[in-house]
Amino acid sequence: MSKSPEQFNIYSEKQAQEEAQKMQEKISKGEARDYSEAEQQVEAEKKYDPKSEYHVDLEDPEVKEKIEQAQKLYREFLQENFEKFDLSNEQSIEDVYNKAVEAGVFNKAEEIRELVFGKDIHFYGVSYLWDACVNHCHYCPGSVPNRQKAIKEGKEFPLRELSVPQAVEDTKAVMKDGHKHVCYLTGSTPSIDKYPDKIIPYLESVIEETKDDGLKEIILNVEPLTEEGFRKVAEAVRTVNERLGTNVSLQFRVFQETYNREVYTQMHPKGPKADYDFRIESQARALKAGVDNVGLGALFGLNKLPLEEIEALRQHAERLETEFGKAPARICLPSANELENIGVEIPYFIKRGIYNAGRKELAEKGNYERFDELIYALARLAMPKVNIVSSERDGEAMLKILDKYATCSTLNVHPGVGDNAKLFPKEEKEEFANVHFEQTTTFPRDPKSTIEEMKKRGYNPILGEIE
Repeated sequence: MSKSPEQFNIYSEKQAQEEAQKMQEKISKGEARDYSEAEQQVEAEKKYDPKSEYHVDLEDPEVKEKIEQAQKLYREFLQENFEKFDLSNEQSIEDVYNKAVEAGVFNKAEEIRELVFGKDIHFYGVSYLWDACVNHCHYCPGSVPNRQKAIKEGKEFPLRELSVPQAVEDTKAVMKDGHKHVCYLTGSTPSIDKYPDKIIPYLESVIEETKDDGLKEIILNVEPLTEEGFRKVAEAVRTVNERLGTNVSLQFRVFQETYNREVYTQMHPKGPKADYDFRIESQARALKAGVDNVGLGALFGLNKLPLEEIEALRQHAERLETEFGKAPARICLPSANELENIGVEIPYFIKRGIYNAGRKELAEKGNYERFDELIYALARLAMPKVNIVSSERDGEAMLKILDKYATCSTLNVHPGVGDNAKLFPKEEKEEFANVHFEQTTTFPRDPKSTIEEMKKRGYNPILGEIE
């Protein structure tokens, strides 16, 4: 097997020679004082490539054999439990969880995670740019019907939208937590044909204003565009990178929410999101248009058969890799949860266990915790080489469990427009009379203490300098 010590990532000999030459040039030109400084500069200039996160050569015969063993265990478990794992019957969660323990699912998933990714944990920050949306998703607090419902109940629900300078300010607030990868979200406005012209000035300014801060990747988690729309956005990012000498990577990510077409139609009755096919084909359009990477996701709790979602994610990822030679950069597996102040419709909401100290200590595991761990473990077996994301929809105690399978996480996320830089302080004084959009309940973690705690557990958290 190719050597794979704890902090070793796979690079070709050619790549190593090219980097060494760049370091020598920087020292010769006086841009760096020594090799250490030159190495830091070269690393900062490299464009993000998900494959750089691997700790082994995936073509190594022994590695391939272990990956196949993991996928075989997943296929066997899928075949036996596809319909038995049914969220309309909560007892099935405990039953299938116990079967997974007996089958060695959790041990094998942890083993394959550490084989491919070591103990690394990557992070990204999140910034919401605007929350106006014309979709009618039953489960989202920002959808047209749920916003109208809140207003009828006497709750003010002002729409927010950041100006371009405010977006830069919010981004800088995110990056103070050490983030070099930033995910941007918006509501589904304006129309698809006008969207590129609206989002491009934000991206251009963010790249320009953070050119000395080490931004590596922009993740656009937004409404799908046409191929021409994606091309326009990708070209704008490429042009500003060339002008500034930056190398910021562009990822398009969108959740299919559910891959079950019937459930999808029920959950998305109106708006551009109602088009199942346009959404599921969007990652392919983005790659055809020159976007660097794509991401996938499903929202658990909409479909009663969670294994249908994992298998569909696997098949989607496989199709993209077959056609474009790229596995998804990240796959997200969030579960729908409920906001206390805005009722939303979640078909299969799973009761959480008992926690102490907020969500920092798990006192008693419930069906949700069993479900959540099982979903992540099975996804790791199904997709061994994909960076799987955990999120602060889960609290600290649950995230510690998921670290065994996930390789990326949000950190100190604030799921409302302008909330990172606290750009709307007057509204925050009105606790219940004035409600603003938050996509979900979250449990943001303090970056410094989280990093220290992860290191104590033997993990290698990869984050920039925290201010």
